[in-house]
Amino acid sequence: MNKAYETMRGFWLDVKNLQHKKEVPQLGEQKICIAGVEMAAKDTKGGIKNLMIAASSLGNASVYFENNSASGLGGFTGGAASGPVREKSLRLMQTAATSVSQLEKVEVLDGQNNPAHVTLFAVSADGQIYAKDLEEKEARNPENSLYPFFAYTQQVLVAFREEQAKAAESAASEEKK
Repeated sequence: MNKAYETMRGFWLDVKNLQHKKEVPQLGEQKICIAGVEMAAKDTKGGIKNLMIAASSLGNASVYFENNSASGLGGFTGGAASGPVREKSLRLMQTAATSVSQLEKVEVLDGQNNPAHVTLFAVSADGQIYAKDLEEKEARNPENSLYPFFAYTQQVLVAFREEQAKAAESAASEEKK
């Protein structure tokens, strides 16, 4: 895991980073404030690259991924004010709050290094991390009780991609003027 990705990952896993914001909603019995998924993929050189999709109960979200650029990091953030990213982020958070009982308490969230697995995670208001490593094909199975949690992480990613496409289309329209 490269340093830039590790820094952004650490930011999202530390609930104290939300405390400077307005009052942070605490969801469910475990008072969940952050949730998401971490995945891994092999790059063209055979190395492992990580991807994290994380959201907070404030409605904001980020996607960060390791890449082979000079910075070693790519990603985007959004959803704080309104729109589809916020909507999907809040749905992810509600689902995570009701699914956290299926995750295990961990001291540290280990990085995902297996491209066939995903790690679902949630962080409570007091900083307790809950996580579950499972095969991606299990996470994508609608009969799996954690499927909704995983599915909403993917919907957050799709919402970001749709926002990027709209921005690119708008920029192209402006160039033509």
